[in-house]
Amino acid sequence: MKTRTWIILILLIAAISSFTLSYFLPHHQVITRTVTETVEVAPGVSDERYEEAVRELLQHVKEWVESRRGLRFKEDVEMVVLTREWVVEHWGVGGLNITQVKLEESILKSLFIIPEDFNLTDFKVRASGYMVAGAADHRIYVVKEFFNPSDKVAAGATLAHELAHILQGEYFSLPRPGSTDEKNALSALVEGEAGLVGSQYLIEHGGPRGLSSESIFEPLEALWLFPYIHGEPFVRYVYEQSGWSMVEALYRDPPKSTAQILHPEKYLGGWKPIRVDPPPHPGECWKIILQDTMGEFFVRQVLRAHLDGLLANKSAEGWRGDVLQLYERGNGYMLRWKILWENEGEAMEFTEAFIKLLENTGARKIYEKAWIAGGRIVEFQVEGQAALITVIYTTQ
Repeated sequence: MKTRTWIILILLIAAISSFTLSYFLPHHQVITRTVTETVEVAPGVSDERYEEAVRELLQHVKEWVESRRGLRFKEDVEMVVLTREWVVEHWGVGGLNITQVKLEESILKSLFIIPEDFNLTDFKVRASGYMVAGAADHRIYVVKEFFNPSDKVAAGATLAHELAHILQGEYFSLPRPGSTDEKNALSALVEGEAGLVGSQYLIEHGGPRGLSSESIFEPLEALWLFPYIHGEPFVRYVYEQSGWSMVEALYRDPPKSTAQILHPEKYLGGWKPIRVDPPPHPGECWKIILQDTMGEFFVRQVLRAHLDGLLANKSAEGWRGDVLQLYERGNGYMLRWKILWENEGEAMEFTEAFIKLLENTGARKIYEKAWIAGGRIVEFQVEGQAALITVIYTTQ
């Protein structure tokens, strides 16, 4: 996992499970994790002194957040110190839904985002070991190996972020999402507001503004980090229109798609995604095991995995809606992904990009609309504004 000094990236524990799970933590159970440079705690500092230093900093940041955010905490905020080992065991290994991770892995491999020998479970367990701080209900958790309270600027910005999550739980609520795309959009709102609060603390206390760029992450990392890469720019765009009151209005009419997060002017202009009807059932005893909407950002990462980033972004921009289905039959699987575009021109632009992607993966064309790559048969059709990708493969 790539990291940068002063880049504060918050990862939802929910994301550890699976981006295909399509759920959102209840507003009073927002749990977050921060990835940043490893911070060594000074040797000789006792547990008691360490906890005292964290509590002192927490009280200072709490007062700052209340004054800047214009909201007061309704209940006391507790502080809990964890160890990296505990986090990996309970929130890494113990927090994984293996069935969901396997479904996610199947989708990512079918669409060439990760290679065939990639183990997604191992990746998620390793990533869990980089938690620095988190919030749940009215508790803030810090990991002693990584959280250094003597660095009052960086550590204070992390606490400001977590405290913003606690305020969200006290004052706002969000609907349960109906898809991965909507879940990511709601998460981007939550993380974007907290990220903006953390950035304001960082700048006000002498730290540089350190927003992360999608381009420094691999597609898999970017999919996981979407709310933290693009959430803050979205909320900042809205904040700069009319302050915190307009940000709070987002919770009453929240974004429903990553396209709205990527293009905040679309959200403010009233643009909404279209619900796409799935293609006809393939028949022949195929059993559906997953149906979801993936969104513009997912399309972008599919293309980014094998194409230039600028081309990928441009080719995904015309997204209007999609539906992805995964079927199984014995040890065979079929993925069908129908994507609707704004117009036929956008559909053709995506078509050209996807065919180029297939060529870059070494896929071999076997007839007009079909390719073979590895053990997968890929069929691609476009009709008017709709594109349909079908991937068929078997497992050993």
